[in-house]
Amino acid sequence: MKILKLLFFTLTAILVMSQAIAHHSTRGIYHDDQTMELKGIVKEWAFINPHPYLTISATDENGVLRDWDVSYGGAAVIHLQRQGYASDTFKLGEVITIHGSPARKAGVYGILMEGGENHPTREDGSPVVAGGSMF
Repeated sequence: MKILKLLFFTLTAILVMSQAIAHHSTRGIYHDDQTMELKGIVKEWAFINPHPYLTISATDENGVLRDWDVSYGGAAVIHLQRQGYASDTFKLGEVITIHGSPARKAGVYGILMEGGENHPTREDGSPVVAGGSMF
């Protein structure tokens, strides 16, 4: 009977962990083998849990102005704070440049900024934050 309980709890733990990993995975959503540069105007910056988000207005490959969702790869507020981000990091209307991986699905305008040195820059080329470790 103890072996059955142990097996049950082990399988339950594996299932719960796999769901948590899948929830925060960016695989399949963004091209991890491609990068792009995106220059646009800050439309919205919400520095909230569970995941802060940034929206910028920028032109697509056809010259059409679109709203782009900028993803930090599932990072929480505390992770971004450790890199220098705050609720006032971005100003509405500010021009920034982002480097990251584009969304895979056609018609979806999103970019993933993941990695310690992959931070946006201001119009004058200066970094938005100093950077550092998320952990």
